[in-house]
Amino acid sequence: MVENEKLEIHLEELGQRSWWKALLNTVSGTYGSAQFRFVARPPGADDPTKTHLDGATFPVMRFQDLNNLTEPNAWLDTARARLRELDEQLDEDGWQRNAEVGRHWWSLSYTRAPADLSTRS
Repeated sequence: MVENEKLEIHLEELGQRSWWKALLNTVSGTYGSAQFRFVARPPGADDPTKTHLDGATFPVMRFQDLNNLTEPNAWLDTARARLRELDEQLDEDGWQRNAEVGRHWWSLSYTRAPADLSTRS
């Protein structure tokens, strides 16, 4: 039996996988902000390959509690919109979101049956 493919949504700082992008992100950020993005990747240890599906970036103040959903958080509406965009893209690619949410509000997971692999663009 072939197992379903799985993806998880993670939040990462732009440049997390590249030291020079991280440096550029730090230098170019205004008033202590940094660019973050949601990333869909296979579960388990983060691999450094380009197998991740990256969402659009959004600014977040450094040292902000990213689990704090109390308004007003200037970044929160943009972050939710970016997560919806990535969710829609995954849906279009044949991924189905699982009902359970993980440790964080953005910790979504997805599965795709092996039969759906032929529809991948």
